[in-house]
Amino acid sequence: MGKTKVSYRTAAALLGAGLTFLTIILTSELLLLPPAFETPARMLYRIVFFLILPARIFVEPVIPKEAHTWPLSHFAAASMIAPILYWAAWRIARAVWGYARGRRVSASASEGSGLTRRQFLGRPAMGIAAAAAAGVGGYAVLAAPQRLRVAEHTLPVRGLPMALNGLRIVHVTDTHYGPYNAMPYLRRAAAMANELQGDILFFTGDYAHQRPRTVQPGIELLTRFKARLGAVAVLGNHDHWEGTEACKAAFAGIGIPLIDNGRLFLTADGIQREPAPEQGICLAGVGDLWADEVRLDKALDGIPSGMPRLLLSHNPDVAEELDEAGRVDCMFSGHTHGGQVSLPGVGAAIVPSQYGQKYAGGFCQGPHCPVIVSRGVGVTILPVRFGVPPEIGLITLDQA
Repeated sequence: MGKTKVSYRTAAALLGAGLTFLTIILTSELLLLPPAFETPARMLYRIVFFLILPARIFVEPVIPKEAHTWPLSHFAAASMIAPILYWAAWRIARAVWGYARGRRVSASASEGSGLTRRQFLGRPAMGIAAAAAAGVGGYAVLAAPQRLRVAEHTLPVRGLPMALNGLRIVHVTDTHYGPYNAMPYLRRAAAMANELQGDILFFTGDYAHQRPRTVQPGIELLTRFKARLGAVAVLGNHDHWEGTEACKAAFAGIGIPLIDNGRLFLTADGIQREPAPEQGICLAGVGDLWADEVRLDKALDGIPSGMPRLLLSHNPDVAEELDEAGRVDCMFSGHTHGGQVSLPGVGAAIVPSQYGQKYAGGFCQGPHCPVIVSRGVGVTILPVRFGVPPEIGLITLDQA
């Protein structure tokens, strides 16, 4: 009878844990809470995300991704299976520990010896190592993704008009509003960017993440970023995946021009549609390399030959496709997030680029022009950062 009660109690505990995991996941995946409650919700989400990760390995072959997004049924199955896996692992570990301990007790009794010096020293060492690993993991998941910094660069530009010398560009990319990144954090990023008192804003993609319902609030967030002369933007792969037309409509609603496969011109008076030779610079953009067309001809053809050109491309790999004959003074990108995790002596293990760590982040040199790759404001793929803090870029133009 006692065993039956324990069995029921265990089953109820496992069911309760699974439902708790699922509730935490759905709360963030479906944006069920108002922004004021999003920060603690996202913290819990990140913890549960990694707790159910082992179960997702078993679930993925049965419930795979659908159009770049994990279906909610995938999370539901993993949330319910994860507690069972941990319970089974605990039972097995307890049985193995009991067996090993019995063997040690028998051996000690036969040898007439007590606890060895190695055993005495080994137990606290194992505890310290486990605590250190938990501390590093907690920092990487909960703290590091919020430690936003400003990355400053000076960009020499040949033929830069005197009126634009010292122009301050604030570069913002990969905000990824959604289950990983809370609105209060992104609003704090906007406040930090505004303190830089930039002249113009460059937005280089991935404003939405994981669900189509993140498109409208993720793009409306951009109105909180302010600059004296305005802003220009291009879309990223996640924006296309969550809904190209919805993203374009959202940008039309907030009045920030999209320059995917197009261009505008900047003078000391602001953004213009027609070139102003010897007075301005060209701000060009291309479509995302993964989810759209890259039309350099539409972006760059017909620009006065002596006019400086700055190119926005979400994916930095586009730098490899630039024709040496077509002038580009610098390209601005995001996408790679710096790999999000960089280990001492190793660097970023995974960078979403065909060129390895070449375009992981910072001031990079492409075959035809420099490329400034921001490590991004938000996180993607895994909600973790280590050795790669999130950043906002501040680029000052200087006459070469």
